[in-house]
Amino acid sequence: MKKVTDMTTGSPFKNIFLFAVPMAIGFMLQELYALGDTLIVSWSRNANAATGINLTGSMNFLIVGFVQGFSAGFGIVLSQFVGARDDKKMRNSVATSLVLSVIIAALMSVISVLAARPVLELLSTDEKYIGYSESYIKVIFGGIIFNMLYNLSDQFLRAMGDSKTPLYILIMCAVLNIGLNSLMFVIPSLTVAWAAWATIISQCISAIVGFTVLFVKFPVLRLKKSDFRFTAKFAGFHLSMGFPMALQFVVTASGCMIAQKAVNDLNDPVLSMAQANASKIDNIFGAILRGAGLAMATYVGQNYGAKRFDRIDEGYKKGFLVGLVYFVISVALYVGLSGPLARLLLPANKIDGDAGTVYRLAFKYNCIQAAFYYPLFCILYARSALQAIGRSGLSVLGGVVEFTMRTTAANTIAVWFGYDGVCFSNPMAWVGGAIFFLIAFPLAFKKLVKSYGGKAVTLPDLSMSRPVVTGEPENNGHAEPTPVIRWSEPTVKTGDKEDVNEEIETDEKLAAAEDEFPKQ
Repeated sequence: MKKVTDMTTGSPFKNIFLFAVPMAIGFMLQELYALGDTLIVSWSRNANAATGINLTGSMNFLIVGFVQGFSAGFGIVLSQFVGARDDKKMRNSVATSLVLSVIIAALMSVISVLAARPVLELLSTDEKYIGYSESYIKVIFGGIIFNMLYNLSDQFLRAMGDSKTPLYILIMCAVLNIGLNSLMFVIPSLTVAWAAWATIISQCISAIVGFTVLFVKFPVLRLKKSDFRFTAKFAGFHLSMGFPMALQFVVTASGCMIAQKAVNDLNDPVLSMAQANASKIDNIFGAILRGAGLAMATYVGQNYGAKRFDRIDEGYKKGFLVGLVYFVISVALYVGLSGPLARLLLPANKIDGDAGTVYRLAFKYNCIQAAFYYPLFCILYARSALQAIGRSGLSVLGGVVEFTMRTTAANTIAVWFGYDGVCFSNPMAWVGGAIFFLIAFPLAFKKLVKSYGGKAVTLPDLSMSRPVVTGEPENNGHAEPTPVIRWSEPTVKTGDKEDVNEEIETDEKLAAAEDEFPKQ
């Protein structure tokens, strides 16, 4: 059995930094393999087809991000139960998340496929691109279920403290996607839609592999029929974590769509091509920071479940140094790789118009974005922490701040300064959002600790990394019992003094802690 990685003990800086490494690499690779669709279409077909795919980026972020938000929220719920050492609720949580994910994905597929064309028209998408955009995005939206399950398996693995396996699965998914996309070089009849089908097929296979690995490495999560018996309250608890995160994606993506429309309204195909190209490249290097920021969700989730508020406080403060390291890495990679990527993405011989102008405008856009990557990290970092302590409402409010700043810039500054104004819409949103979140989390955390009597309830060294695997009857009639994790009994600590016999002021606070999780 694979041991559960315990983030409630050890160095917080080391926990966050090392956990973030495979996540950062994974998110970057995810964007690179997504770029593969555009890259192969550009080389095998034409730049207009590639731009058509790029122009679906904000729509893709809106819909797919919405369902991924639920996946992320469900993962945080599981991480809380992992920190609380509740085996039964861990399995109940996985089962509940699977059922809810299927329902949500089915509804979103129907809605998004029907709305694809009208939304593209609303965004003032140029007629020379819209056909390519529509044929691609409808396939992506139709396969949302596979994307959601693929991301859900990743979130569950990370909630168990495993950030390396999702990276390996992602590499497999990327290889599959690129391999399938490459068929466009040898089969001329394949259209732009095939690039989307390649993505869907790759995600379907990766989802199957992800859940298989999850249940093999962590037998405690193997589901039985009884695990699917959950109450409306329990399902509501999951939705209360998932929906605000999904809504956060909607708010952010809506701002991006408005910014894209501002570019399209300039009625210059060169500008649209440059911005679409630059956005893809920006997503690659920004993904490094996203991985570093989201590592905080697992760290805080586990420690929140264990009520290790002292470690949350320490980890939050030291995490900004982690962000600084990843910021330097992302900018350095950008300086070295953005130019070659732009030329690979849109080769000069495939561009209708001035290729030099396209590259120059794309480079300008990316330089401006990269200069403000650290505020972006602060948003991702503090927002993840808020969500992990159950304050998702504040994260949504922060998203509203981002949305307001981005749309204001896109619709005012862009009017005055054109393309240059659009380039600053994201940085303005990031600065405004960072200020909000850097104020919101300390206040929310202080209020949380105060609710426990003004000091953290500390449960040290729960030995999660050393679970005992047993075959005690939890098999409900099955031929083979399901292994369960038995956690060692903790030494209870209040403030600075240890006392095995001391109650934590006690029963009242522990009872309050239990009330954070729905009873069944």
